[in-house]
Amino acid sequence: MRYTEKEIGEIVDIETKDGSVYEERIVMAFCQICASRYIGPINGAGGFLARHEYFHKWEFKMEVSEHLEA
Repeated sequence: MRYTEKEIGEIVDIETKDGSVYEERIVMAFCQICASRYIGPINGAGGFLARHEYFHKWEFKMEVSEHLEA
């Protein structure tokens, strides 16, 4: 399903191949580093933020290591 800003705050039930989630709130989250946005169920927002944090930490480590090698 595609969520937009119109659905933020709505409460939905979600059926997936892994199970069902009931009374899940639709939220918007964004990455403070790259400004990428997520709109969807709140349980997905945590994963979105964690993946971005992990990627940006890795990206920073790569930049630091390049400068140390120079």
